[in-house]
Amino acid sequence: MLDSLKELWGIIMSLIIFGAWLVRMEARVNTNAKEVLRLERQIEREREDTREALSDLKDMLAEQNRDIKILLGRGHQVHWNDKTHPPR
Repeated sequence: MLDSLKELWGIIMSLIIFGAWLVRMEARVNTNAKEVLRLERQIEREREDTREALSDLKDMLAEQNRDIKILLGRGHQVHWNDKTHPPR
């Protein structure tokens, strides 16, 4: 009995260590998965903030463009005839 236990002792310990290693790997995978989900949510929030900022910037630039066109158009009058066309 003791002889067979001595022979199987290495295999038994290897299986126990392998089981512990698997448990540690599963915990590491779960931790990494949570971190990936957190980072994905953070990136999505940053994208949404960027979209809002770009939309605001686009509106501001359109308003400035309109103001510049109005200012450039003052001071002279353009009379359109059949041969000329207004700017588009």
